[in-house]
Amino acid sequence: MAENHEREMQRNHFFEAHAHQWEERNYTPEKLAQVDHMVAGLGLGSGMSILDVGCGDGVLQPFLRKHSGKDARLFALDASSAMLESVSVRFPDVQTFHARAESMPLPDASIDVLICFSAFPHFSDKPAAVREFYRVLKQGGTAYVLHIDGREKLNALHDKHHEVEGDHLPCPTGMRLLFVEAGFAHTSADESAEHYYFSARK
Repeated sequence: MAENHEREMQRNHFFEAHAHQWEERNYTPEKLAQVDHMVAGLGLGSGMSILDVGCGDGVLQPFLRKHSGKDARLFALDASSAMLESVSVRFPDVQTFHARAESMPLPDASIDVLICFSAFPHFSDKPAAVREFYRVLKQGGTAYVLHIDGREKLNALHDKHHEVEGDHLPCPTGMRLLFVEAGFAHTSADESAEHYYFSARK
């Protein structure tokens, strides 16, 4: 338990320290176009409640609004207060939550679509996070785990930084097991050297 707490502290320090201009440093125009294309394929719609888990500084937010419309309710959650400050400044219409994915301060069955973009490897207790995904989703709601880089590249990149070393993305089979054990059904997975896509419906 003490070791897990120490890892949490190291990881949180990493993201707090690197929050400033995170998007500018990590997302080229080409990568942002890839994010846009990815979100466009999710079938978001007007009036939906959409939760961005592990939102970082809000890279998804303009694309979520673009593809869901002005009537969608957008929520963003992250364990880093510095990241959330950026979201609040850039996107004042988005309701933010400073919390870990493993313990989300949202009501049961309150979210239509949950998107975890470029964050899942950093959850200390992945089964607990997936159980929370299931809890907050409405019946028939969908959870997505998405990356615009391949799994091997991501895992190797994380291992270069001591604070996030070992923060790995599970293979599609491992991801299916996590979600099925939490109660999800109708899973779908696709990965390549350039992307990782996983979805599961409640």
